[in-house]
Amino acid sequence: MRRRATFLAATFVLISGFVTAAQAQKRALATRLFTAKSVYFDNQTGFSAVGDDAVRELQKWGRFQVVRRRDDADLLFVLTAEVYSEDPDKPPYNGDFEPDLLRLPHKPANAYLTVLDPVSGRKLWASSHAWGGLLTGFNSAGRRLVSRLRKQVER
Repeated sequence: MRRRATFLAATFVLISGFVTAAQAQKRALATRLFTAKSVYFDNQTGFSAVGDDAVRELQKWGRFQVVRRRDDADLLFVLTAEVYSEDPDKPPYNGDFEPDLLRLPHKPANAYLTVLDPVSGRKLWASSHAWGGLLTGFNSAGRRLVSRLRKQVER
């Protein structure tokens, strides 16, 4: 009987720890992600199909209205092929990748989605996903990143 009580107590402590960790992760998301109504989407990957796919996923989600002017947005979504940097000394990304031996542009290894507060410039959320391929869809990286954000917000 004593073993059973110890087992039940340990199980309760373990389960409550998982629940607390899940709640802490949701609280870790910036409250601005929950209160924003509009977003400006900036596709800096150099591949319009990847950005268009991500915007379609945002519109399908329906949580945010995608606006055309940066000044009208509550949040900025920046999709890049490199880790987003706020460093003013870094040259702007021009959408051109390192050429291979035949001088043909190739697709990057990863896509990066960064959500910024347009007023403070503070990074609210960021993630990366491997660039799509034959099995997952060549232009799926942006869509999958938006989907990942959606899952975290709706948890």
